[in-house]
Amino acid sequence: MKIMQFMASPKFVGAERSFVELCNELAKSDEVIAVVVKGCEYKDRFSKDVKVIELRSNPSRYNPLLYFEIANIIRQLQPDVVHTHSAKATQILYVLWKFMRFAFIATKRNSSLKATIFNKVPFAIGVSKEVVASIANPSKALVYNGIEPKPLGDVAKEDIFTMVAIGILQPRKGFAELIEAVKDLPFDFRVWIVGEGEQRGELQDFIEKFNLEKKVLLLGQREDTHLLQARAHLQIINSKREGFSRVLIEGFFYSDVVISTKVAGSIEMLPDIFLFDDPKEKIQEVSANYDFYKEQFGVLKKQYQKRFTLANVAREYRKIYKRVAGV
Repeated sequence: MKIMQFMASPKFVGAERSFVELCNELAKSDEVIAVVVKGCEYKDRFSKDVKVIELRSNPSRYNPLLYFEIANIIRQLQPDVVHTHSAKATQILYVLWKFMRFAFIATKRNSSLKATIFNKVPFAIGVSKEVVASIANPSKALVYNGIEPKPLGDVAKEDIFTMVAIGILQPRKGFAELIEAVKDLPFDFRVWIVGEGEQRGELQDFIEKFNLEKKVLLLGQREDTHLLQARAHLQIINSKREGFSRVLIEGFFYSDVVISTKVAGSIEMLPDIFLFDDPKEKIQEVSANYDFYKEQFGVLKKQYQKRFTLANVAREYRKIYKRVAGV
């Protein structure tokens, strides 16, 4: 099949990483065109088998030149199916679809009821059960995200109890609350916060306010997060909302224990013992009963690793592409 993929975000964080990896996996057996916006940070991360087209127009959804440019790409390349990721890209392509009527599916990555565009498209995908439930569209399906696991080799644990939290530095990820939660832990510890974003300065101020400079470290954007997860004793997801956290999936491959707030994805995959309302209380409980938590999470890892491979995800999408495109 000839598959056109489109994402309208220039930044490279979790959703964009999943977009790139899906394109690369699909390109192993299909012709894949990845359309990205001007100034895209991840255009060099696609495999050589993916045809990458960087748009020249200003990426505003109110820019008519952007619509003309994308319409010309569709007319010239004649893809069997067009697949958009997240709300902005879906809104742009929906406008064109009303006039051009191509085979069209869209993936929604959060459970916000405000993103009503997914109720209108011919076929919508949700990345968790909660996201699927937020889509008022009779033509919808669930397809989880996946990863292609990286080899770990021999990884030694840190000498002291180490926790890792990964994500874009924004308030919805709950990093400020996590910093406040660990400040009075009654044992020696270290916290790695991995990622970049608008909240970095505020988080650094929090760290200094509580005199945690030697205990809580902002590591920035890293390419070795899988090794950090393996070196840490505990991975924490303290998000206020999620569609389905990519780092949870990574945790099933790389982490010894993952605990999470009660957000979409986590509540589907994790038993209650790995979910929390109060991070400080849960961290203390895990630390005091670490071998038990590690053993129980090991059972989950065996259960979920095959399900969350990128090859499985691509296989599910191909089935939907063929159904929607009628090929």
